Amino acid sequence: MKLSIRLLLLSTLFSVNSYAQTGFRFGPSIGYIASKPKVIDTIPNNYFIRFKSGFNVGVMAYYGFSERFGMSVTANYTSKGYRLFNDSINNSVELKHNQSLIEIPINFILKQRLNSVSNIRENIGFTLSNLISTTEKEIKSDNGNFRIKETTKTTFYPMLNIGLEVSHEAKNNNVFVFGAFLKQGFSNNSNLAIFSNKTSNTPLFNLGFKGSYIGISLSYLFNLSNLKKQEEFFY
Repeated sequence: MKLSIRLLLLSTLFSVNSYAQTGFRFGPSIGYIASKPKVIDTIPNNYFIRFKSGFNVGVMAYYGFSERFGMSVTANYTSKGYRLFNDSINNSVELKHNQSLIEIPINFILKQRLNSVSNIRENIGFTLSNLISTTEKEIKSDNGNFRIKETTKTTFYPMLNIGLEVSHEAKNNNVFVFGAFLKQGFSNNSNLAIFSNKTSNTPLFNLGFKGSYIGISLSYLFNLSNLKKQEEFFY
């Protein structure tokens, strides 16, 4: 009986250590995101702000320092933007635009074990964002009366990251990660001037764009030892 208990304890400890999600891992990451501009003026009743869909895709490097703590660095191409409806025009005209950026999220991770192979991961960190698309753009309706003039104030800016993930480690020690996150900008990085006719030089109102967004992500992180060529022995 005592021997069985000892064997069970040893088996449990071996299982926990085998799936501790420690060490270095590297792999692809994709995300669906939604962003919208910030209201800085009074908006007329016939204008409506909506979330604009976007995405990011890149590669993540993760290092688990222990069973409880880790850190990740990701290099992403990100497409994010804004949508605005004008109901004063027939058929409710919509104008929308996405910016293109290179983003580097850096997260510090606290892990809590769900079972021997899965963890809840709480993330906090920051993202460095760099705009790579044009810094000035004007979009307009077919008749030219409804216009948005976008002017970028800064092309490089930081954001705060907060997220929650569930990670699962396979038998080969590769890790699958699903998460939800918020990235919050600190100031307006672009100004959006809204015009109601094609000849006016004075905007009807202004919006700001911080670059903030919410999203979900999927990552698959390889244990690099699995990528090494197996040694062959001949006798």
